[in-house]
Amino acid sequence: MVVTDYGGKIEYQDIPVPKPGPNDILVNIKYSGVCNSDYHIWKGDWIIQAPLPVVPGHEGAGIVVAKGANVTNFEIGDYAGVKWINSTCQSCEYCESGWETVCPTQTNSGFSVPGTFQQYTLANAVQAAHIPKNVDLAGVAPLLCAGITVYKGLKEANIKAGEWIGIIGAGGGLGSLAVQYAKALNYKVIGIDSSSKKDYMQQKGADKVVCFDEVE
Repeated sequence: MVVTDYGGKIEYQDIPVPKPGPNDILVNIKYSGVCNSDYHIWKGDWIIQAPLPVVPGHEGAGIVVAKGANVTNFEIGDYAGVKWINSTCQSCEYCESGWETVCPTQTNSGFSVPGTFQQYTLANAVQAAHIPKNVDLAGVAPLLCAGITVYKGLKEANIKAGEWIGIIGAGGGLGSLAVQYAKALNYKVIGIDSSSKKDYMQQKGADKVVCFDEVE
């Protein structure tokens, strides 16, 4: 799927299968999540627009079918995930301190390089995610953006096991993932959302719920 005009028709096109560079893996995408960012990339309403044409998508899960000469951490047939960060320099002060998200020379799947709304796409082997063979690829795909986003937030909060954490929007897409991650980390969770999502928050594991439309 290719965006050739901001806000225009998304086209199906035949695209040559790319060849991996020395540090890349070629992934046969089996499933891809759809992120709200994909909508904005298509609309072109960010301050920095994606160069056109572009293949959107950055939540891709699939199988490694080829790799570059320097790649040692993936083998053909491995499951791999393609994320928003496709590659980084790995040598700037940000990369060396674990903040690749602000690397000034990073490339981004579905934005500056072709993304996961296609059958085959490339990813730098260092940034690609390893996926166990016993995991459902369809379930993994959305975790490669939404899941990473909320997990990072939980870890940065410096909450200890047994402590309480409040999650606003706990009945939504990212919020419900945050509840599940928090419970897996043994946090006590207060889910905050509308009363229409009360049962859903409890189903996902919230210990307490606060419904903002019921609070006086």
